[in-house]
Amino acid sequence: MLVFLAQAAYWPALGSAAGSPQRIGFQGKLLDTSNNPRNGSFDMTFRVFDVAAGGSELWSETQTGVPVNNGVFSVQLGDVVSLSVGLFNRTSAYLEVEVAPDAAMTPRQLLLMSPYAFRALLADDLAPGNTSYVQVTGLLQSGAVFHVASGTVAGPFTATGTANFTAAGNQTYSIQTSSGIRLAAGTLRVEGSGGVDSLTVVKGATVAASTGLLLPQGSASSLEGSARWDAAQNLLFIGTGTANKTMADTDSAQTLTNKTLSSSGGNVVDATHLRARLLSSVAPFDGMTIKWDAAGSQWVPAYAAKVSIIATPFTPAGNLTLVSSTVYITPLVVPGTLDVNQIRYRVTTGVSGITGDVGLYDSAGNLVLSGGASSANFTTVGAKVVAVSGAPVTVQPGQYYLALSCNGAPAVRGNNLQAASAGVVPRLGTIALGAGTTLPSSIVLGSIVDGNLAIFQSLNE
Repeated sequence: MLVFLAQAAYWPALGSAAGSPQRIGFQGKLLDTSNNPRNGSFDMTFRVFDVAAGGSELWSETQTGVPVNNGVFSVQLGDVVSLSVGLFNRTSAYLEVEVAPDAAMTPRQLLLMSPYAFRALLADDLAPGNTSYVQVTGLLQSGAVFHVASGTVAGPFTATGTANFTAAGNQTYSIQTSSGIRLAAGTLRVEGSGGVDSLTVVKGATVAASTGLLLPQGSASSLEGSARWDAAQNLLFIGTGTANKTMADTDSAQTLTNKTLSSSGGNVVDATHLRARLLSSVAPFDGMTIKWDAAGSQWVPAYAAKVSIIATPFTPAGNLTLVSSTVYITPLVVPGTLDVNQIRYRVTTGVSGITGDVGLYDSAGNLVLSGGASSANFTTVGAKVVAVSGAPVTVQPGQYYLALSCNGAPAVRGNNLQAASAGVVPRLGTIALGAGTTLPSSIVLGSIVDGNLAIFQSLNE
C-alpha cells in the first residue's frame, strides 16, 4: 500500500509570452502504511478535475518509471500530454494522483496560484474574441473596432486578407499622395450609383484591347478630345472637329457599310487597312470556309462539292484471310461532303458465328461513324451491307480511315499489295483489338502497324 503524504506545485501562467514552458513542476512524498518512505520506480497517473469529487476529467497523463528516493519524487506535469491554455480558465481545479497498482488517492488537491501569478488575472480581459483591445500580433478579433483619432501610421501599411475602408454617412474617404497610387495586381472597380465624377487625363499606358475603355453616354463625355459619345446619333466619335470618325453602334441593328480604318503610319492600325464586310447569315459548321461575293458585296460560305458514293482506291484482286481481334485500317480521301448511310464489303469465305464491326476514323483518330457492336456479319458469302448507327452521318471533305474487325478468320475481298509494299502507303495496316466485335471510339494513328492488305470497302449504295 502506498500513501501520498505531501505535495507542492509550482503553477506558471499557461499561454503567456511565446517560449514560456507550458508545464507544471510537482513534488510529493510516498509513504507506506507504516509511514516509512518508499524507494524505487513507480508508474504515476495525474488527472485534473473541475471539482473536489466526481465531476469531469479535464486532463490526464501517465508518467512511467518515476524515481522515488527516500519517499520524495519530482515530476513536470505536461511532459507526456500538453497542458492547454483553456485548462485553467475556471475558478478552481483539482489534481488527482494515482500510483500503480493502487487506486487514485483521495482527497484531490486544490491547485493554487503562486503570488506573482495574480498578475495573470489581467489575461481574462485579453482572451480571444474580447473587443476591448487590439491584437497586434495576430488577426483583429471579430467585432473589434480599431480607433485612430488624429494619429499617424508611419512606415509601410500592409493589409492582408480582405480589407475594407469605409467612410460612413456623408464623410469623405480620401487618399493624399504626391507620388501616385499603384494597383499592382487585380482589378480597380467602382461600384454603386455614384460612379466616377471626373476623368480628366489618361496618359502613358495603353488600354488593353481585351478590357477596353468604357465611356458613359452624354455630350460631355470625352477623353482629351479623342473619344466622345453622341447620344443623339447613338455613336462613339473618335477625334475632334471635322476629322471625327464614327464607330458602329452595338446597341441596335445597323447596316455595316464598306468603311475603312486606316492610319498614316506609326499607329496601331497598319496602313494596309482593316476592312469590315457583311457576312452571309448562314449558321457556321465545322470546317466551314468563306469566299468573297463581289456581286453581293459580302462574304458567303464556300461549299465543297457533294458526293454520294466513296470506295477504297485499291483494285480488288484477291481474297484476304482476316486475323481475329485485329482492326484493318485502309486510308480513304473524301473529296466532298458525304451523307453516309451504310458501309459495304464482300465476304468470300464465311465462318459460322463470326461477327465484327465496320466504321470510319477521322484524321485525329476519332471514330466518326460505325455500324456498332457485332453489326458486321461474316457467316455467309456475299456482299454485306451494314447500316450506320444514327444515319445519315454527314462527313466533311478530308482524310479518313476505313476500319474493319471481326472475332474470327473469314476471308474478304481486297488486294494483297505484298509484303514489300508495307509502309509505302501511310496508315495502311492493322491495330490489335480486344474481342474484335466492336471498334474503339478512338485510335492512335501512330500505333498502326504497317501492312499490305487493303480491304475493298465502300460508303453508301
